[in-house]
Amino acid sequence: MKGFLVLNGGEAFSPKTKESDHVWLQFIRTRSRPRLIVVPVAAMDKHERTAADVARYFGVLGTFAEYKLIVDQRTANTAVEYEALNRVEAIVLTDGSPVDMVERLRGTHTEEALHSALARKAAVMATGASAMALCGVYWFANEWEPGLGLAPHLAILPHFSLVRMRLSAERLLAGLPDGVTLIGIDQATTLVCHPDRTYQVLGAGSVTVYRSGEQLDEYAAGSRFTIPLAGPD
Repeated sequence: MKGFLVLNGGEAFSPKTKESDHVWLQFIRTRSRPRLIVVPVAAMDKHERTAADVARYFGVLGTFAEYKLIVDQRTANTAVEYEALNRVEAIVLTDGSPVDMVERLRGTHTEEALHSALARKAAVMATGASAMALCGVYWFANEWEPGLGLAPHLAILPHFSLVRMRLSAERLLAGLPDGVTLIGIDQATTLVCHPDRTYQVLGAGSVTVYRSGEQLDEYAAGSRFTIPLAGPD
């Protein structure tokens, strides 16, 4: 992986995350205004309004931001939509439903474009449900479901400060596939996965790594950590 995977805990595109977004945008700022495309494929409704609002947010942060209405299998395989993803420095995925996002992108050219972005020096940023869907598995209806596998060795729980008391470590880890590490991300908190396999925490909250059922390591903003991989990416 030469690019950056940027995972937000579910409260993105707000004054609370503006500083964090400034930080990760610097990693891909090879020009004065990096090109960025917003994709609302996880959204359950108001796709265009959601994408336009997020594009305006990133425009204020000094990017050349636009959006593509990739919202289903058809548009995810429409060349005029997905080909633009291969020409930008960042792709941003909005919140919504992890189930819908996986179903809409599985096996499409847009899914290929997301993987390609991480194979070059670009960033894929996702928040909430879309952050869940990009990983090896995601938690839905009390079990783990296959995700899109951009980070096959990770599973993400967004809004972690709100859900951590409802789901025990034993319950979550019981069905987690071998080689997958579970990470909880608080709201208004961002985790940046760097190409050198280090992880950087940005924002107001913290990130919790499930090292085992007995060991949960918490990392505050400014922290860096690593996760041993069981095999190749």
